[in-house]
Amino acid sequence: MNNSPAVIIKSQFKMGKQQTANGSFRNYVNYMDRADTHSEKNEFQSYQDYMSNEEKSTGLFTNEKDVLTDQEKERFKDTFKDMQEKGSVLWQDVISFDNDWLKERGVLQDKGIDEKKLKNVTRSAVNEMLKHEKLLDTTIWTAAIHYNTDNIHIHVATVQTKNFRERGKRKPSSIEKMKSATVNQLLDRSKENERLNQFIRNDLIQSKREDPILSLKNRIVDRELVSQFKKIHSMLPEDKRLWRYNMNGIQHVRPELDKLTDMYIDRHFKTEFEDFKKQLDQEVAVYKKSYGENSKAERYRETKMKDLYTRMGNTILKEVKDFDQKQNKIPSRKGRGRSVHVGREVNRSRTYEANERRV
Repeated sequence: MNNSPAVIIKSQFKMGKQQTANGSFRNYVNYMDRADTHSEKNEFQSYQDYMSNEEKSTGLFTNEKDVLTDQEKERFKDTFKDMQEKGSVLWQDVISFDNDWLKERGVLQDKGIDEKKLKNVTRSAVNEMLKHEKLLDTTIWTAAIHYNTDNIHIHVATVQTKNFRERGKRKPSSIEKMKSATVNQLLDRSKENERLNQFIRNDLIQSKREDPILSLKNRIVDRELVSQFKKIHSMLPEDKRLWRYNMNGIQHVRPELDKLTDMYIDRHFKTEFEDFKKQLDQEVAVYKKSYGENSKAERYRETKMKDLYTRMGNTILKEVKDFDQKQNKIPSRKGRGRSVHVGREVNRSRTYEANERRV
């Protein structure tokens, strides 16, 4: 089984005024197999030639144009050469794909490559990276799709036109943004994601809102749920502003909220929840195949589960708050109809007993 990511991005950079005594520029020109006709001095320009080599490439494209004319190509080459002399960095990125994965996405077909889709994906990915690096308004770039190896790949060349940086190293998170934009556009799991959200928000949460723990719906009361509900109520702080699932002030209550969520699901959505978890497993597997076995694909599962418990927790807390308000309005015999404002714990213990008798 191939555990390599379906999308790999490799990046490097060259400094325009970098000393070439160590031969680094020359070595790269040799890599491009054009060392006989290009010197180190115009490597920025020659990289364009390499990218647009008709034996290897579908041709140069940019952020605005799918195809460049010969005249436009020459203008870009001249610009890249000028920017090298002025001291710009040349960023070289290669986005490489697993061809089988591209076939699954419908990008690689028997009739050829969906170049339009790959070009649009490249635009989104590069612009996302440049935006994250705060380079969006100070750079130009060209790219080309190459199909001369076992893996279809896209070369991207970027230079600055002003506000030149002294260092070429970019943040790892910028490259991750670039990769995520590439994968997400080609993967498009929006329908699958919506089905998972449907269970959390429309099925589970809506059902809970319509079926309060302390209701006498169908004249059946689940005493275990009621007991857990009251336990949560007794543990909450006086300040109701803290009665939100993710507030630090109720961190100690969260395990009990999650327990009540589990109890409710087990009673009312046991089969549906098993299906939900299977769907999650499938999504995690898809993301692992796309990003790699050691990627952060598991975070997707964690995010969905956290969303479920957070939404259910807040729904339960809303019911607890309503319950608390009603209980604190119960008139006292001594108070002759006035609400009793005594210590919270004493008040609760009395109202719990009254509620138990009602149940």
